[in-house]
Amino acid sequence: MSKELAKQELNVSKETLIKHLDTLGLASQLTPQEKENYFEIAMLYGLNPFKREIYVSKYGNQMSIITGYEVYIKRAERTGMLDGWSATTSGSVATGDLKATVTIYRKDRSHPFVWEALYEECVQKTREGKVTKFWEKAAFMTKKVAISQGFRLCFSDELAGMPYTADEMPDKEVYED
Repeated sequence: MSKELAKQELNVSKETLIKHLDTLGLASQLTPQEKENYFEIAMLYGLNPFKREIYVSKYGNQMSIITGYEVYIKRAERTGMLDGWSATTSGSVATGDLKATVTIYRKDRSHPFVWEALYEECVQKTREGKVTKFWEKAAFMTKKVAISQGFRLCFSDELAGMPYTADEMPDKEVYED
C-alpha cells in the first residue's frame, strides 16, 4: 500500500463524524464537550465510524469512545513490521481457567510477543453479578481482549493512546439503573 493511500485512509472529517452521530441519533445525547472529544480522537487517529473503526456510546452520564479490535491488526500491518500472529483459547468457564493467548511475530524482533487475557479478569458483569449478553460468548470475547491488548503492547509506538475496545469497557448494563 502506498503511503499516500494509507494517509488518505486516515483522513476523517468532522462532517463525517457529525453525520455518523446524526445517523445513530446520538448527536442530541452528547454534550458539546463529549462531541468535541469524540471528534478529536477520531480525527487524531484517523478512525472512521462508517468502517466500524470507532464507536461512541452513552449510558446515563457515562460516555465511552471505543475502537474496533480489527483496527489494531490493520494498523500493525501498515507498519510493515508484522510477520504473522495467532490467537487461541484454552480452558473453560466451567473449570475457571479460560484464557486467550495471542502470539505476535514482528520482523524486527527475534522472539515472538505473547500476551494472555484471563476470562476472570476481563469478563463483564451486571450489578447483579450476571455475565452481560456479549460475554455469553466467553471464548470469543476473551480472545478479542487478548488481541486488542496484545497488539497495543506489541506495537505501542503506533497504537498507544487509542481508545479501548468495547470488550475492555464496562457494558451498558452496568450503568443502567
